[in-house]
Amino acid sequence: MMFFNKKYHARWCIYKIFGIKFKIKTKYCKLNTVNLLMDENYGIGNRIFAIVNAARFYAPDCINVYWAKEGWVTETMGSLFCFNGNLNVVEYNSKEEMNLRNSKTERTVEFPQASLIDENGKERTLSKGNVTDETYALYKNIFKNIMPSDMVLNRIKDVVLPDYFVALQIRNSRDWDDYGRNESLDLFIEKINTYPKDAVFYISTMEQSVSDYIKNNTGYRFLELPNKDYHSMCDALADLFIMAKANEGIYSYGSTFGEMAWWFADKQQKYTMVGTDRNWK
Repeated sequence: MMFFNKKYHARWCIYKIFGIKFKIKTKYCKLNTVNLLMDENYGIGNRIFAIVNAARFYAPDCINVYWAKEGWVTETMGSLFCFNGNLNVVEYNSKEEMNLRNSKTERTVEFPQASLIDENGKERTLSKGNVTDETYALYKNIFKNIMPSDMVLNRIKDVVLPDYFVALQIRNSRDWDDYGRNESLDLFIEKINTYPKDAVFYISTMEQSVSDYIKNNTGYRFLELPNKDYHSMCDALADLFIMAKANEGIYSYGSTFGEMAWWFADKQQKYTMVGTDRNWK
């Protein structure tokens, strides 16, 4: 019988002593190695935010990532991203390949925190409107070391972008509807209609029916990835980095995808979040 056990789960250190379980908030410190065990249902935004949190709070020499391909994300990390500078991220597609340990210099984190947090464990998000200039500066230094892969860059080249355009990201989909998170598309149209008639929007949606509804019920010019495959991770990442080039953004409330586009932008984008968490389940 094991009398003592300790493991790290999201923001918590969980202890089990003689069968009694309790948890305390994680204390962040300099480590040599951090192992992140991503849940298979983590989306792209959740995964990148977890990596950025680890880089910010542990400043490790190496971040080992379990990057599942059988769940929400179906492409390898290496096929979508490359990492520059001091951000050394190693991908594993099987937990069995990883040498997982907890020690004074190494930490294994299950279900790592999938939204950006500050040193007190408080979430800092666009939806909450609490990303300070200090928070921005700290995290932007990490985001600038995360780049699109050559495959994604080649897909981005398929779109000719104007000098000024607005990113429009709508997260509505069948899976979000199960959790009460889909918003009325008319709310997005109301926001779109506040722009001058010559405004140009780049639209990113999860389903073609959503894109078609917006285009058919407004009188604006919309750009979209040509022949878009709505199930393609490459096309999703192309959308992401194109939205990061926008001068302004309209994003779905609570979506890490739109937030991630904002973080990848060269400068602080003017943005609007559409929706609330009032009906979330």
